[in-house]
Amino acid sequence: MTLFAKLFTALSIPLLLTGCLLIPGKFDSNLKLMNDGSYSFTYNGQMQMAEGDDNPMSSPPGMADEDSTENGAQGGGQQNAAMSSIFGGAIAGNDESLEKFATQLSKYDGWNKVEYMGDNLFEVEYAVTGNFDQNFAFPTIPGATMQFPFVQIIRRSGGELEVLTPAMAGAGGLAGAMGPMPPGGTSKSKAQPIDGSFIIETNGEVLSNNTADGYTSKGMMKKLHWKVDEASSAKGGPAAIVKLTK
Repeated sequence: MTLFAKLFTALSIPLLLTGCLLIPGKFDSNLKLMNDGSYSFTYNGQMQMAEGDDNPMSSPPGMADEDSTENGAQGGGQQNAAMSSIFGGAIAGNDESLEKFATQLSKYDGWNKVEYMGDNLFEVEYAVTGNFDQNFAFPTIPGATMQFPFVQIIRRSGGELEVLTPAMAGAGGLAGAMGPMPPGGTSKSKAQPIDGSFIIETNGEVLSNNTADGYTSKGMMKKLHWKVDEASSAKGGPAAIVKLTK
């Protein structure tokens, strides 16, 4: 197992303990990276809590029913507390907490619209611009003890920008990274299918990418486009490395 895989596995354990993930639904997202150091990012569409059918860490079949009954209420309370901590107060399946979660997010820069639609689903309009001088991640959830970004940009020591999209691989991508599920667990999710479009535009140098057909050029600008759905996310989310030259 690679160092990245080990780190990813360790960071993912709290998410699997709650049986939930915050992932995209239907969306359009655009990232622009310019040689002058400026950037813009937009995400318009759905954001959802993918609530697993079973707790992946649940007990294997065959345990005594009385044990499950005796510990059920206590276990449910502990799981809700864990979810609330991990997701900044949001609890999957709890409409009141998710409505409060939407209201809280709308107070922060970039969140132009956050509307809870029911069934663990949010409608989101997010847009930010600025000068790129540090790492970037979307979404960043205030008060959350665990972040699972849809899009993140990590600066390498040589100045290259690595664009990764962990959550665009969906709940299945995370479960796959963890390896085989324990007995009695399941990776089946109640979430809507991921169905989106992710675009990177840049006048920098595209060092690598995992698009199906590479980038297209118009003048100095290069455009990379990914169709993100269940078929593509099974192979991992969109990824690219871009070097800006000032």
